[in-house]
Amino acid sequence: MENPNLMAATAYLSVDVASDTQQAHTQPSMILMVEGMRCASCAIAVEARLKKQLNVSDAAVNFSADIAMISWQGDKPDIKLLKRAVARLGYQLHTSLCPERSALQAEKMRKQLQLRLAVAVVFGMWSMMPAILLYLAPMGAVEPELMWPLALASGLFAVPVLLYSGSHFYRVGWRTLIAGSPGLDSLITLAVWAAVLISVWQLYQGSAHVYFDAAVMLITFQLVARLLDTSVRRRASEVVRRYFQDMPDKVAVLDDAGNSNQQPASSVRLGQRIILMSGEQLALDGVVQSGAGQADLSLLTGEHEPQTLIAGDELLAGCNLIEGELTLIVTATVGERRIDRLSHSISKVLSRKPALQQLTDRIARLLIPIILVAAGLAVLLAWFQGADLTSAIGRGVAVLIVSCPCALSLAIPLVITMGHARMINTGIILRDPAALETAADVKVVVFDKTGTLTTDTPSIKQLLPASGWSEQDLLQLGLNILYQGAHPVAKGLFASLSETAMAEQVTPNTQGERETIVGQGTCWCGDHGTALAGRATWLAAQGISMPELIDSGMQVHLAFQGQYAGSISFQETLRLEALPTITALQQQGYTIYLLSGDTKQACHDLASRLGIAAAHVLYERSPEQKHCFIEALERKAKVAFVGDGLNDGLALAGAGLGIAVGQANSATGMAAAVYLPDGVQQVPTTLKLAKRAQKLMYENLFWALAYNSCVIPLAIFGWIHPVIAAVAMSLSSLCVLLNSVRMQGKAPFKTEHTRVKSET
Repeated sequence: MENPNLMAATAYLSVDVASDTQQAHTQPSMILMVEGMRCASCAIAVEARLKKQLNVSDAAVNFSADIAMISWQGDKPDIKLLKRAVARLGYQLHTSLCPERSALQAEKMRKQLQLRLAVAVVFGMWSMMPAILLYLAPMGAVEPELMWPLALASGLFAVPVLLYSGSHFYRVGWRTLIAGSPGLDSLITLAVWAAVLISVWQLYQGSAHVYFDAAVMLITFQLVARLLDTSVRRRASEVVRRYFQDMPDKVAVLDDAGNSNQQPASSVRLGQRIILMSGEQLALDGVVQSGAGQADLSLLTGEHEPQTLIAGDELLAGCNLIEGELTLIVTATVGERRIDRLSHSISKVLSRKPALQQLTDRIARLLIPIILVAAGLAVLLAWFQGADLTSAIGRGVAVLIVSCPCALSLAIPLVITMGHARMINTGIILRDPAALETAADVKVVVFDKTGTLTTDTPSIKQLLPASGWSEQDLLQLGLNILYQGAHPVAKGLFASLSETAMAEQVTPNTQGERETIVGQGTCWCGDHGTALAGRATWLAAQGISMPELIDSGMQVHLAFQGQYAGSISFQETLRLEALPTITALQQQGYTIYLLSGDTKQACHDLASRLGIAAAHVLYERSPEQKHCFIEALERKAKVAFVGDGLNDGLALAGAGLGIAVGQANSATGMAAAVYLPDGVQQVPTTLKLAKRAQKLMYENLFWALAYNSCVIPLAIFGWIHPVIAAVAMSLSSLCVLLNSVRMQGKAPFKTEHTRVKSET
């Protein structure tokens, strides 16, 4: 019986696949690099300043990527003016992306945060010790004459924390304030210095009611949160760097005399000729001038079958030449290659902010005026009630302390930390906290084909011997001809030999001479005669009388001594976990799509084996077209895209939840929000864990806001003493921590795979 939820989802998510690659009209934009940002609040300040500049219609600044995306209507903004405006905030704007510079900056910032946190922890512990004794004073734990010295000691031990560890928050808080977009750092600065100033005033008055411990604790918690933030940032700069990590540094360039010499790829100009040998990877985009060969294009297209190249064909950087030798004319140099444009597009996609981060920023901006007004009301109310100035100010400080945003700022990082630990234990690597925000809303799971659901080696589908030949004889002939062949068909033949019933009866003949004609087939001359294996057209050209054939996809035809012997057809080898995973997701109500750069027949054949509807199969899609289709689906419902190749990077970055699996290309793994080294079998588990994480995030945000809503009115009316306010603030953070720990609790996370024997 069909799942009614699945049917409804399928109807709701119907997409016109003919128009999925049509891009909507967008404003012109450019990507700039911002140097000097240390936290998300820095990005808020830069973004607010850029939005106010002449001709800028919109700006989006992403701290994790060090990227600013500027959009405009009409005239293009003046880059010099933009740089000058950002420089006034203490940051630098660059027109070129430099992943190495971002990586160095991130490492420097991480070390500085570690040092600041170490100072905060060490001196904070010493500051807390006398503060604890002061809390216990009403129970007789401290003699009255010792209370003031203990309060002074608490303040002195807090000085390094206040002046060094917290200096970053003050600087950023001031910058965001003057930029007109105050956030968490402005709140932290306000709360810390309000507590410090009233504490110093209390000491001056001879009172021991100080709140240095509250200020120290707030700074320490925030440093922990900031350090957690650095562990999941810099994803986009890493993507850009890793996209080119494995690219060849040098190419063989032909001079006018026909001599070749090795030159750096970056120095090669348009129109120059380069040579690509068998087994080499191309470093530049080019058009074949002469020669022939077979190339693996799967890195960029996802198509599993090698493509035959002749003069006039285009070959892109990143592709590998399996057989043959090519001379190419360079059509795109470093910086202008297809792979360069892909990395640029991914950086643009990754500059988007997570939804909950935007929500937290908005809440923080709203809280500042609310807290200031509440503190002012508290002072005025106390004054009208007849309290002296010190007591009135103390009530206002109680409001500031009790409303410290510690719980709010820890609501997301704590769940991310707990969720990361839980996922690691389950074999899931979290690369982006946004994954934990969006997965709960996922309705559609889109799978790449090659490498994700299949292996890179085909398997035997059917043996079709001609009259007078047995299946065993045909298999023996194929092994003899294709022995040690580099073509995937040859590798697939030998790889699947152990799975055939005739494995023990056939052994390849290693003798004789073998010659491979690139893109056509292989000729073997053995002791008993000449044999051929290759394309039907090639065998016919060699004088072989061919029967009427039906193209069945990946197929090799064989002949012996001038007579047709039959054919061996191949199919992609399905990963063992693919069918159970697809079945489990369909039973849970997810709509499944197959999106690939491979051929129509290959995609539909695989979809039928996996139970994916033919209407949900999209084939021969380029990386950009994959991204456009994902965007089209995203406008209807949240999408999880699962892939493993370099050609999947843009779709992985653009999907609400990008999941890289298996031996994913390093750049692909960085572009994805989640990496599953064990393959697609962990996809259902990932969705369940992410749903729980998102639920806990919202619960934490609700608790933090509910806490402020309850305690601020109490503090305004003087029903919460500043000391109790400090304790209440700490308890609110503790509640958020305890709720986050539930991420580690036991739950039925074991993937409920249907025990179906997978096809091979």
